[in-house]
Amino acid sequence: MSDTGLGGCCSAAPALVKEMLSFLRTTAVLATLFLAGCAASVPYRAAYVPDGSITPAERVSGRVLVFTSVTDDNRSIIAGPTSVTAFKMNVQAGVMAREIAVSVFSRVAAGAHESHDLANASRYAIVLRPQIENVDYGFTHPKHLGIEVTPQVRVVMRISLLDRAGSILFEKDYDSGPVSKGRSFVGKKLVQRTDVLLHEAIYDLMLRAADDVHMFQRTEAAAVKANRTSDR
Repeated sequence: MSDTGLGGCCSAAPALVKEMLSFLRTTAVLATLFLAGCAASVPYRAAYVPDGSITPAERVSGRVLVFTSVTDDNRSIIAGPTSVTAFKMNVQAGVMAREIAVSVFSRVAAGAHESHDLANASRYAIVLRPQIENVDYGFTHPKHLGIEVTPQVRVVMRISLLDRAGSILFEKDYDSGPVSKGRSFVGKKLVQRTDVLLHEAIYDLMLRAADDVHMFQRTEAAAVKANRTSDR
């Protein structure tokens, strides 16, 4: 009688045990990392915001006022994991939304400033309110279950364009979908990479919003022109 089946099973056992130990080791490192408080808070970091160039076609006419309330600025989101871990990050979503909006619209417009009130709204071509609605993150494993994982984030953001009185002229939600950039070894740099991904995802959503603001201005200008023509 052939013992190939039994031998194959026995030879496969060490590999299976190795993979399981590797998985447990990864989970243990993540647990130590998060429970130690090394990355419990995820603040805004200007250095993590991309410094990309903007083409003239994407520019917004005039200056932009980024309006937020104190409640907006103080908003934090306890981000839930999408995979592997049950640990949570406390993302300073309000400050991130405000500062990245100012950073992006300073580049795509003739300037951008932040304010908690609309007293000077008439001095600006656009009044914009950015709000991060939700943040998810996760560390997905490759098939071999080694000590490398893939950090991944997803951000949902709402942009509202307001008139001088604060009434909504235009509003839209933006979803980044899953955003990742390759695998990373488990450790403190993994959290840093996740933080960078989060800033980049919000930045990309702001650029998408800037395109819509540009189109909004074009549509408004066309409507004004059409009204003037009809009044003649």
